[in-house]
Amino acid sequence: MKRISILLSLAAIGMMLMSACATPAEEPVAANASADNVLFKITRADGSTYDVTLDAVKALPLAQVQAEGKVEEGPYLKDVLALAGVTEFYEVSLSGSSNPVTLTFEQVDENTILDFNNHGTMKLSSTYIPKADWTKDVAEIVVK
Repeated sequence: MKRISILLSLAAIGMMLMSACATPAEEPVAANASADNVLFKITRADGSTYDVTLDAVKALPLAQVQAEGKVEEGPYLKDVLALAGVTEFYEVSLSGSSNPVTLTFEQVDENTILDFNNHGTMKLSSTYIPKADWTKDVAEIVVK
C-alpha cells in the first residue's frame, strides 16, 4: 500500500514538472485587438464585428455635449463607428448594462458622444435622449 502511494506521488510530481516545462499553446489573436483591451464591439450591417479598444478610443479627438446642465466629454459616436469603417447606416442600436437605445443616422451627429464613466466603460451621452435613458456600460453597437 505504501508503494502505491509513493508511485502515485511520483507520477503526480512528474505530471506537474512536464506541464511546467511544456510550451504554452498559442492564443488566438483578434485581428484588431487583444481581448483584455476591448471596451465593446461594433456589429456591422453585414454581420461582421469590430472590437473597439481603449487605445483606439483614446486616440480619437474629444468632444463635449451639454446635457441637463452637465458637460459630458468623449469622442463623437460617428468617429467611433468610423473606426469600424462604418460611415453610412440607417440606424444604430446600443446595448449595455441598462437602457438599450436606437438612434437614427440623423441623431448620430455633434450632439451624440460616448463618454467614459468612472469604472472604465463608456456610456451614451446625447441631447436627443433624456439622461436617465442613456445606455450605460456600452457592450455592443449594432449597425443597420
